[in-house]
Amino acid sequence: MLTQRRLQVALGLIWLLDAGLQFQPYMFSRRFVANFLAMNAMFQPHVVANVILDATKFLLPHAAAWNTLFAVTQLVIGVGLLWRRTVRAALVASFAWVLGVWAIGEGLGGLLTPVMGSPLAGFPGAVLLYGLLGLVLWPTGRPERYTVADAGPLGTRGAGALWALLWFGAAVEQVGAGFGQLSPKAVMISVIVMNEANEPSWLVHLDQLAAGVTRSIGNPIAVFFALVEVLIGVLVLRGHQTKKALWVAIALSVVFWIVGQDFGGVLAGGATDLNAGPLYVLLALSVYPLSVDRAKDDLAPAANPGSPSLE
Repeated sequence: MLTQRRLQVALGLIWLLDAGLQFQPYMFSRRFVANFLAMNAMFQPHVVANVILDATKFLLPHAAAWNTLFAVTQLVIGVGLLWRRTVRAALVASFAWVLGVWAIGEGLGGLLTPVMGSPLAGFPGAVLLYGLLGLVLWPTGRPERYTVADAGPLGTRGAGALWALLWFGAAVEQVGAGFGQLSPKAVMISVIVMNEANEPSWLVHLDQLAAGVTRSIGNPIAVFFALVEVLIGVLVLRGHQTKKALWVAIALSVVFWIVGQDFGGVLAGGATDLNAGPLYVLLALSVYPLSVDRAKDDLAPAANPGSPSLE
């Protein structure tokens, strides 16, 4: 059964996994700071690139100490989400973390670059999705009536609007992420092949197969994905065929997570998180319609325990 508390715990477990990835020995090296942040500065507008490079220079002399702080912060957030009493404090900490890491560590999710803003790469940046999920799952004490999001500050309508905005943005990025410099096909191929280094052979083979198909009919595939993404957003926003739309969204998110995001690069080593795929699944579950019986139970009069339900 879907509940806000269970999704909070699931989010906490993902934070803990990210903390574990941050504790990898490579993360404590100056090479990680230099390579990771410098890569985020590539193809960025001049102002954004300068901010990222300045941050790199600031962190580089004490890379191990800073990485320890980063890993412990994620660990504290994850543990905090596992206990009901500390959920709010953990989410507040996560919001602060998201603002800094999305801007510097992810380069605004790559939205201003020709390639990294693509849904295949994890639009709009995995770190931002942590913050959006935290907002949807913020505990208010209200019951989950029609969706888990009802128990949060946005409610079903607000979370549905947020969901639609994400998928409309994904559709725009799907067909226009190259900003006129690259075709949608070229963007997709670039994302698929960029993560092949150090990946298992079976995953490299899968990426090469996907890249081959994309080279043949990449632009029509991009347009098809964009239309599906718009449809996913519209159906959830209108509350029509919502369950079917969400299952399609989950399936598409998993496909992008495997082929474009390569499981966040976890199997190759050096990954800092799982990327966007699992977070889209959690967000889908937060707006997934609950059973009619449960909604009726929640709406039943609570003042008199013996009063009949609305069934």
